[in-house]
Amino acid sequence: MRQKGQMQAERHKGLAMLKVIKNADGIVDAAPRVLPLDQILIEGLTLPAFIGMFAHEYDAPQPIRFDVIVDILPLTPSEGHDTENIVRYDHIVADIKRILAEGHIDLVETLAEDVAKACLSYDRTQQVCVTVAKPAAFENADAVGIRITRRK
Repeated sequence: MRQKGQMQAERHKGLAMLKVIKNADGIVDAAPRVLPLDQILIEGLTLPAFIGMFAHEYDAPQPIRFDVIVDILPLTPSEGHDTENIVRYDHIVADIKRILAEGHIDLVETLAEDVAKACLSYDRTQQVCVTVAKPAAFENADAVGIRITRRK
């Protein structure tokens, strides 16, 4: 049984999940224990792509909107904040452009998985949420697409 003010790590399948903290007001909060604290954001990146399984989608590129959130381990004081130690959003954008340059992609699901794999290839990345949307797919919708979350 827990006692007030006592900090304990909950373990589930060998992973530290939460620790319980009593704050100054005596309220017990659940705080992330080993989850990443920093996020790289890429919002509203719109690039032309050959994507889709319908015949007309092979004829011309269409705009594809990307929203990417990359959860990363925070830098330690000894690592420093130089470009050698950070996950750079310009590299992630270059990865997305490289994936699109490889040729026609049938499904937004495939594109989202490929972007997630590229993001997870960086050492400090722990989790990624990728949204791939087709803003021009339907006249009466702002966009259609998929959002996936993947972890290492």
